[in-house]
Amino acid sequence: MGKPFEKELEILPKTISWANELDLSALSEIVAKYHHPVYIVGSGGSFSACIYAADLLTSRGVFAKAVTPLELFYAKPTLKNSNVIFISASGSNTDILFAFKKSIESEPVSVVSICMRTRTKLAAMSSNYSMCNNFEFEPPAGKDGFLATNSLLGFFVILYRVITRGAIQNSSERLPRSTYVDFVNKLTKDTCFVILYGSYHHSVAVDMESKFSEAGLAPSLLSDYRQFAHGRHHWFDKKRDSAIIALTGPADEKLCKKTLQLLPQEIPKFTFYTPLDNFEGTVHLLLQSMDLINNYGKRQKIDPGKPGVPEYGSKIYHLRYERLVADEHISSQDLAIIRKAKVNTLTDLSKAEHDNWRDSYVNFTRKLSSAKFGSLIFDYDGTLCSAANRFKGMGEATASLLIKFLKKGFVLGISSGRGKSLRSDLLKVFHNEQELMQNVIVGYYNGSEIASLTNASYPKKNAAMYPSLLIVKDHLKKMGIEPNESPNQLTFVSTTTREWHVLRATLLNEIMLLDLGDLTIVESSHSIDVVPRNIASKNNILAHCKKLCVKHGLATDALCIGDKGQWPGNDYALLANEFALSVGEVSTMPQTGWNMSPPGVKDEKAVAHILDKVVMENGYFTLAEF
Repeated sequence: MGKPFEKELEILPKTISWANELDLSALSEIVAKYHHPVYIVGSGGSFSACIYAADLLTSRGVFAKAVTPLELFYAKPTLKNSNVIFISASGSNTDILFAFKKSIESEPVSVVSICMRTRTKLAAMSSNYSMCNNFEFEPPAGKDGFLATNSLLGFFVILYRVITRGAIQNSSERLPRSTYVDFVNKLTKDTCFVILYGSYHHSVAVDMESKFSEAGLAPSLLSDYRQFAHGRHHWFDKKRDSAIIALTGPADEKLCKKTLQLLPQEIPKFTFYTPLDNFEGTVHLLLQSMDLINNYGKRQKIDPGKPGVPEYGSKIYHLRYERLVADEHISSQDLAIIRKAKVNTLTDLSKAEHDNWRDSYVNFTRKLSSAKFGSLIFDYDGTLCSAANRFKGMGEATASLLIKFLKKGFVLGISSGRGKSLRSDLLKVFHNEQELMQNVIVGYYNGSEIASLTNASYPKKNAAMYPSLLIVKDHLKKMGIEPNESPNQLTFVSTTTREWHVLRATLLNEIMLLDLGDLTIVESSHSIDVVPRNIASKNNILAHCKKLCVKHGLATDALCIGDKGQWPGNDYALLANEFALSVGEVSTMPQTGWNMSPPGVKDEKAVAHILDKVVMENGYFTLAEF
């Protein structure tokens, strides 16, 4: 099992060139929007890349933590308000798949998977959830041997490029073999290593420990320079057959030298140094550290790339431990309550609170299942159209469900913050269904303009702008902030999280200071809309749909579905109606607006789940019990 380690090291420069040429714009865009904490999850050799990613994100002001799959399982209560990144060369080991399933149950903000193989099991699982994005790569070296080598270097370069927007220079000086041989000759087969690290090189220290241990080469202990000062130096006084490996660069070079000078001279010491005072230098030290592993492997007469695995080791690796750890099953009712109460677990609620939420859930579901509806009213972005399809339009599966619904004679309402782009998207869906389009009512610009989809004169982009909006526009223009504008709406969009939070804070402050009481502000996942409160409301579409239902002899109640149920979310009013379901965020209103979707299922896939419950009768439709 495995490959010759030395042969794998020869391909490392090619791997850097390959990783530098990848188009990583989509992954960079996702990472640039991180605002919540981030867990980076990996096992074995990939865990070193998790450490590297966490350090990179932390340096950019994002709280990030590298964890193993089992650690993620025990961190479940915190996942709801976190992003999760899975790093796995194969995307198929038991641990990573277990962690993925458990993270989905906790409904994190987003999930990203990065694999060094295509058509992985992880990618197949990810495709079932719109909150997930999977990135698969095929490195030129192919599958690693026993230890993570080229896949690990590929991860390091990809992560560096994605998080820093830079590139790794393929010009690291590999130390002469004699340098390693001189050090290795001072060691015995029983030498224990203490690996010291400083500012940027924690991930390399973790990787060296991993390789020493996984290949059965030597025991090793890790410490940063100052943690070492707190008693860990005693090791050398009691265990004389020990050596130090120090990782350093300009930021901590003086600290490294002074620390090593104070240790007894007879202790073998090896210092890895990079002149680069940044995380690019970390990658160069990773290359050098692999050379040391290779040379010490020769000293031990063990090839790190194929050290041999005992039978019990294989059994432990393939152990399916999902049933061996305590895990509480969450019912669909409990999941809906957790979402509504905005808690991490039910234990965060008192018995009285839990009882009240349970009663509210039961009352709502009873009322919902007994109601008769004639129309469905949807938000668009984040509901009928997922974030992944934002610039492509509604997915085919969702479009097919809506056409099937309309062919039964029912009324469809779609209310959005969009204008002409919404009509263009909908025409693509219904372009061959002219009769059906007569039963599609569209609310443009948050319901400030409402018309049948057949009416080509809407939205009316050229009408005069609402006076208070003009005041806001002129005020912000002086600050260099230009909105997308329509007669009854100003829309502000930014592409990165950092820009967005600065822009959002500025907008809210400046608009509120103008003290224009006839305006209100609502948000989607990617924009802020400023609208006249007496003109713009997604609820304006209800009367139009009801009128059409009366005309066709249908039941007049409407079922409203959106994804932003809590103000300032732009569906807060729509999902406050008597019969409303969320496919995303919920308000704390106990009487309506619940999210009844399965764990991790959002937007289009949650819509499909709801429509699967629709029972169509003559003149009305109902919902089967959730």
